[in-house]
Amino acid sequence: MLLQRIITAVVLLIVLLLVTVFLPPVSFRVFVAIASAIAMWEWLRLTASANAGRLISIVYLIVAGWVAIAGFDDTALTGSGAATPVASWAGWIEPIAVAVAALGVLFWTVVVPFVLSRADTQRTPVSMLSSLAAIIVVGGSALALAMLHQQHGVWFVFSFLAVIWCADTFAYFGGKHFGGAKLAPAISPGKTRSGAICGLIAAVLWMLASMFIQGSFAAYVHQYFSVVLVLLVGAVLAIYSMIGDLFESLIKRRAGVKDSSNLLPGHGGFWDRFDSILSVTPLVLALWMLIRHYY
Repeated sequence: MLLQRIITAVVLLIVLLLVTVFLPPVSFRVFVAIASAIAMWEWLRLTASANAGRLISIVYLIVAGWVAIAGFDDTALTGSGAATPVASWAGWIEPIAVAVAALGVLFWTVVVPFVLSRADTQRTPVSMLSSLAAIIVVGGSALALAMLHQQHGVWFVFSFLAVIWCADTFAYFGGKHFGGAKLAPAISPGKTRSGAICGLIAAVLWMLASMFIQGSFAAYVHQYFSVVLVLLVGAVLAIYSMIGDLFESLIKRRAGVKDSSNLLPGHGGFWDRFDSILSVTPLVLALWMLIRHYY
């Protein structure tokens, strides 16, 4: 299992390096469109049906692929997409981004915590609300990643995704080392409060360290806010990443499955890998748009 995880992780890393560093910027957007379509299918096959999930995901992939190719202007960007933010997107993209960012933040801030607080694992996973959320959240996160990548480049995107990876990795190893009380025993018995604290600390420390690296998400936020607020943003993003992880765990427990699919050997499915990205990215987009328009 460990060997499978390592091999899959290496393959994914190679793919990411290709689409973010060695290929034109549009390659990253197409990759995000494909990955998000697969994650949407995995989500919908649990909350709607296999046929509905397949159909909606195919339609989404067509639309997302068209937006990725035709909705952005890359003429002023370098091959890696890391140039000064001077390129643009179609005028209709930004209003959609504002709407999905607002709906995404509402979903992860109000709806999901309420659902998690009830911890009703016996309920059927089939849900119109959850299925609709899949379309909005997954599509909105993909659009947010495309916009942020074009405006600020690869490092900016990876530096805020690293907040999630730090929170997830240190939560796992911290929980294994310290053990103790469970975070949400009915939903995910393996997660501990000590692990959550370790993940939170790691995310904050990453924000502190990357704040001094030019072009990072933390450095960008620090241009407008104090160090304390930058660290608070890191803590909030870590909490949202845990919320996204717990929500997927709840849906899988209701459906009686361990993984969202078996497409990524040793890791499960794309939703298993991107669950926290889906909960964090709308918040990052909302913060970025707030700064962009009011500061």
